Amino acid sequence: MQKLAEICIKRPVFAAVLILLLVVVGAAGFFQLGVDRFPNVDFSTVSVVTAQPGASPESIETEITDKIEESVNSISGIDELRSYSREGVSTVIVTFVLEKDADVAAQEVRDKVQLIRGQLPDDVEEPVIQKFDTGAAPVLGVVLSGPGSIREISEYADKTLRRRLESTSGVGQIQVLGGRGRQINIYLDAFKMRGYDVTVTDVSNAIRTQNVDIPGGRIDQGARSLTLRTQGRLDEVSDFRNISVRAQNGGSVLLSDVARVEDGIAETETVAEYNGKTTVYLQVSKQSGANTIAVIDGIKSRLKDLEPSLKTNGYTYELVNDQSIYIKTAIHEVEKHLIVGSILASLVVLIFLLNWRSTFISALAIPSSIIATFGLMWAMGFTLNVLTLLALTLAIGIVIDDAIVVLENIYRFIEEKGMSPFQAAIEGTREIGLAVTATTLSLVAVFLPVAFMTGIVGRFMNSFGLTMAFAIMVSLLVAYTLTPTLSARMLKAPERKDGHSRKAKELGFFKVIDNTYEKLLRWSMGHRWAIGLMCIAALASVPFVVGPIPKGFLPAEDESQFQIEARAPEGTSLEEMQSIARRIAEEVRSQPEIDYTLLTIGGGGENSARNAASIYVRLKDLDERERSQEEMANYARDVVLPKFAAENLRATVGDASGVGGGVQAEVLYTIAGPDLERLAEISQTLQEKLRTMPNATDVDSSFIVGRPEIAAQIDRPLAAQLGVSPTDVAQALNLLVGDNEVTNFEQGGEQYEVHLRAAEAFRSDEEGLALLTVPGNPQGGGGNSGGGEFGPTSIPIAQVVKFEPQTGPSTIQRLNRQREITIQANTNNGDSQSVINRLNQEFAALNLGPEYSGAPSGRSREQAKAFSAFLVAFALSMIFVYLILAAQFESWIHPITILISLPLTVPFALISILIFGGSLNIFSLLGILVLFGVVKKNSILQVDHTNQLRERGMPRDEAIIQANRDRLRPILMTTLSFVAGMLPLVISTGVGSGTNRAIGGVVFGGQTLSLLLTLLATPVFYSWFDDISRFAARVRGRLFGGKKSAAPSSVAPQIETISPRDN
Repeated sequence: MQKLAEICIKRPVFAAVLILLLVVVGAAGFFQLGVDRFPNVDFSTVSVVTAQPGASPESIETEITDKIEESVNSISGIDELRSYSREGVSTVIVTFVLEKDADVAAQEVRDKVQLIRGQLPDDVEEPVIQKFDTGAAPVLGVVLSGPGSIREISEYADKTLRRRLESTSGVGQIQVLGGRGRQINIYLDAFKMRGYDVTVTDVSNAIRTQNVDIPGGRIDQGARSLTLRTQGRLDEVSDFRNISVRAQNGGSVLLSDVARVEDGIAETETVAEYNGKTTVYLQVSKQSGANTIAVIDGIKSRLKDLEPSLKTNGYTYELVNDQSIYIKTAIHEVEKHLIVGSILASLVVLIFLLNWRSTFISALAIPSSIIATFGLMWAMGFTLNVLTLLALTLAIGIVIDDAIVVLENIYRFIEEKGMSPFQAAIEGTREIGLAVTATTLSLVAVFLPVAFMTGIVGRFMNSFGLTMAFAIMVSLLVAYTLTPTLSARMLKAPERKDGHSRKAKELGFFKVIDNTYEKLLRWSMGHRWAIGLMCIAALASVPFVVGPIPKGFLPAEDESQFQIEARAPEGTSLEEMQSIARRIAEEVRSQPEIDYTLLTIGGGGENSARNAASIYVRLKDLDERERSQEEMANYARDVVLPKFAAENLRATVGDASGVGGGVQAEVLYTIAGPDLERLAEISQTLQEKLRTMPNATDVDSSFIVGRPEIAAQIDRPLAAQLGVSPTDVAQALNLLVGDNEVTNFEQGGEQYEVHLRAAEAFRSDEEGLALLTVPGNPQGGGGNSGGGEFGPTSIPIAQVVKFEPQTGPSTIQRLNRQREITIQANTNNGDSQSVINRLNQEFAALNLGPEYSGAPSGRSREQAKAFSAFLVAFALSMIFVYLILAAQFESWIHPITILISLPLTVPFALISILIFGGSLNIFSLLGILVLFGVVKKNSILQVDHTNQLRERGMPRDEAIIQANRDRLRPILMTTLSFVAGMLPLVISTGVGSGTNRAIGGVVFGGQTLSLLLTLLATPVFYSWFDDISRFAARVRGRLFGGKKSAAPSSVAPQIETISPRDN
């Protein structure tokens, strides 16, 4: 690299072209980069959703879920197998190890499910198998309002607006909530059916067979060929009334004789209210890998084009849950920090060197390195997201380091040795080259393990690590090409008015710093034991400092939104749940900080029950409100929800993941075992223990009991005598009570569902159900007029069925084929790890045996994995750094001297977390790793220059004093420029400030607080290790013979003999 520097000094155009090539590629790549909140990460998770309308959770579990689990369980690479058996729906989620290809995993699951398809009940719908796409998240909502009925608004939203918006590039799916579209409803009259001896099966079969188009084949007529098609489709809704259900007494029973046909609307399954007004809500999800900003901008552009059409039809819309607002604001904040940090870092150079030319040369490294890094991000498919921009912000203080060190050494050669700028550029770069190379390569060795961390967090950190590593490598290239080239042509020694040159070191504040440091260093070398005790005391303080620090997964962020999840007791109707949730939302909206609320019930997902509501609360922007997001969430939890204590709600307040996505609980703990009742007891015990913890809030579990049921107990002997099979009873009740589609109706190019069920009076209670009939075939006795003496007839269901009320579980969850219950909680101080530790302790104290297991799950599980992955990354970084330094210095001892400074920064980093009121999370851990990479740079400069002076014959202790004084200025310049670059992150208060402060505070505080100790400790440890080496050499000499070496390292005059250098 020193040779490259010499070539570039002599060939400035070549140096400029080399850097310009990288900058041009980077600039071109910048405009191709997408903008998103987080990196795109592909997870190998496959879901299998199988519906059997009307089936109980217990039946779903045994008949569907268990069979699917047994089949897919044999696939290799499964990390976790979860299932949810709810009323009418089985959901099996297969999570594979991250190394498994998602497409291969999905195909293997399809093959396994297909093998057991024949073993599933006949009336189940086809299993839906798809990749569980975490990237296809909701990004925007459209609230549609209009003057017409809910049916008209729903039809427009579903048939017109949704289709036009779905054609927007990057849109994956649009779900309509709160809509009640057109539906043909057929309501059966139980009395008339008994009078005509008609069963529901007769009606269902008649509707299906008399509303079809069946191809009749092909007719060849010589030169032409015709297609024969039977037109059996009904053209008008009124035609359904004339469907013949069955022949009877020489005539026929028409559908209008036993049922009422209505051109109506679908039953209410979902609810959406915007600021208390019923509305139709369109939730837009993007495709996996699509750019969030581009998708949202595309939707907004399409809506703007549709505005004339919307206004013509009297419709208005509002955009809600706009994720681009947070992303753009957060990205803008980081970009602002990047620019401000660059300016502050450059000002540090100006303050120390008092030379604008030097400032310009060193500052040029920042845009050159950052812009060139955009090229790698483009090539690697990265996006401009919070992590990559955070990496670039952190890189500001690092990429300027190499240029500062090289420039400062060149400047020193001009000042102190009187060299010409051209010669100083060559000699100064040559002298400092080893230290700069060692510093840069060891920095890359720190960040590369981050790029290859394991677990989900590792996938997210991949772009961070590679972005940092590439920016640092580009900065090394700049330091060896552009910096010496410009220094040779732009630098000159400052002149006094009398014509004599002056040294920047002899001016102003630095002279004071230099003299003070020299005195401290001499004292430290004369009292090495004192420095050693200080280091031991610092390391010994770590357990005491880390104890009170909250430990969590992510730092708290103010995203101007939170979510309330409320679940009423089982059996609560949708209308009653809507009324309760509406009042909660109204209470929340009464606060001036609230912008709007969006209430949803149903819509799929884990919170799709009719008695579970989700209230998305959007706050005003940060600068428009006095209270924070956390304070408003606490207000909802502590003030609003207690007002509804009489409703016996199970409520949770937390960070919002988007409308309908539910609250992301900070703590998730899963207990699994064979007995569901025993699991419920264990869950209750653990929840009671958690509620005694002052920092645990929103304690709840996934176990929901008390769902009211009406069990149809069949009198099997009598049913057999009457020719009634249990299957007939189940199918008849399913058709009569369930709201099932039996066919569809086409009109105007659109299809509408046709639903068949009993009239409300016959399906609202046990007495009404008893009036219904089922098909039978008595084996004796007289029949009725329609069935003949021994023919098929309708049997009153009360004859063979007894209805009994009972309760059952709402959802049965399983983990790895065992029933499980998940306990969830939030914290009021971010210390989720203490809650997890308490759960582990309490579960272990129960001594449940090997049949039952308990462990963190979900986010809590990833938190433990992330901490372990960081420990591995720390270890690998230290190993790689040690090996690189050993190769650079051709020594096994000097790298240890350098690395000793790293653990000394840990207590100061932890103290800075306490000072800034943060928590120990993945970003603060990342900050400590960044701190490790930066701090060792100081030690490298100290050790490298000490070795150089000793090689020139200077005694060891004098070389230590001289080398550390020579390197004090570049160390202070690089340290303060890095700290200055972090300052915008530390004091940030806007969107994304939680993450910024988490990492910036650790680096800022740790670097600042530990600077003095490391400046004194490194020389002391250097001398100690040198003493040990000399002692070991003497021992080897005595044991194995041979002459003592007269190397400079043997020269060790006393500290007292060293006279201070003239200033």
